[in-house]
Amino acid sequence: MRRLQDPCPNSGDPDARPAAAPGNLPAELNPFLGRENELAELGGLLEESRLVTVAGVAGVGKTRCVIRVAALREKRYCDGVLLAELSAVRHPELLEHALIDALGLTDHTSRPPRAVLVEHLSERRTLLVIDGFEHLVDACADLVTELLRRAPRLQVLAAGRCPLRVDGERTFPLAPMSDGDAVELFTERARGVRPGWEPTAGERAAVLELCRRLDGIPLALELAAGRLRALSVEQVLLR
Repeated sequence: MRRLQDPCPNSGDPDARPAAAPGNLPAELNPFLGRENELAELGGLLEESRLVTVAGVAGVGKTRCVIRVAALREKRYCDGVLLAELSAVRHPELLEHALIDALGLTDHTSRPPRAVLVEHLSERRTLLVIDGFEHLVDACADLVTELLRRAPRLQVLAAGRCPLRVDGERTFPLAPMSDGDAVELFTERARGVRPGWEPTAGERAAVLELCRRLDGIPLALELAAGRLRALSVEQVLLR
């Protein structure tokens, strides 16, 4: 499949992005663990498509994955990587205003907010990361479609419980973590509440069983690891 062209100046050097390029990706509070294959596959999809959607159940790690892959590729976008968190946007008519806020735009004219977005993005090489849109699917699909049509250098990386279902979208279903990644995540997060903790030979089997009972869901694993402040692995497993 044809790879997308990178229209940035000095595109032959992936590190040659202007230092002033805007971005609002949050810093990671905990190290990102596992998912190497998924990150590589997502990176490949972004080479081939202008719209990639990571879809999966609640707690499976969609947000962490899209933010991680966006951060790894940030230097490819001359005009920055920008995150729009939509989970708190309750009404479709506020969607465009939420994106304007995420992009840090100020407009004192009477123009419609969509026109402001189109004008701003029309000639920019930007990666727009949209997270938590599932309750605004129709409005979000309509807006993303128009932005992609009117801004030829824009790419969109979305995360939600379902795809947007628009032309040109590549959907990446995010599965629960493998046993190995799940055990690594649980162990690392457990060390956050019990520094230096290392499971004994007997505890390793309990950790694996716990990860499987929690279906490899990262959020559930992190919550379970937090209970090691007061409980043993076996006690957490029994509960």
